[in-house]
Amino acid sequence: MKRVGLHNEPALLRLVAEGDEKAFRILFNFYTDKLYNYVLRLTRREELAEEIVMDAFLKIWIRHKELSGIKHFDAYLYKIVRNQALNALKRMAHESTILKELGGMITAYNDSTEETIIHNDYQQLLHKAVNGLPPQQRLVYILSRDEGLKYEEIAVQLKISKNTVKSHLKKAVNALRTVYTNHVVTLLSGIFSLLI
Repeated sequence: MKRVGLHNEPALLRLVAEGDEKAFRILFNFYTDKLYNYVLRLTRREELAEEIVMDAFLKIWIRHKELSGIKHFDAYLYKIVRNQALNALKRMAHESTILKELGGMITAYNDSTEETIIHNDYQQLLHKAVNGLPPQQRLVYILSRDEGLKYEEIAVQLKISKNTVKSHLKKAVNALRTVYTNHVVTLLSGIFSLLI
């Protein structure tokens, strides 16, 4: 299927390369739905598709000075979102594998005191990490993860945009992932030092 581009796209790209926000908005409005549908077919997750498209346009804006040299902007855009979608799917598969392995470990030690202690330690670590988040990120995280609210519901409750909710949640999850990673690395280092 041939993609239909904007008739004045080269001129728009030159304007965006010069920092013209209005020209950027025209490109954004023209491609957003097309890219969203494409990424949605790849990921089958609405929120992930939205996030990938927004991230792609953020990258485009950050590197806007390079745009005047791009001959096939639509192909360039689709390549960016395809790569981001594939990376996100790989990351999700990896996280899913880790969660399954952890779930298997927890099941194996289901009734043990050790398991209870480890579980309590991780709950305390999570609680401390969540409390260490900036107030708005903490609130968005709690509403999303603990109360199970969707982006739209959180946005309405907090009177902020859906994109702001997504941004806060992404930052919160990244911060918590860093805390957990650092904790696991510290634990593994301690275990390996005992074994050596």
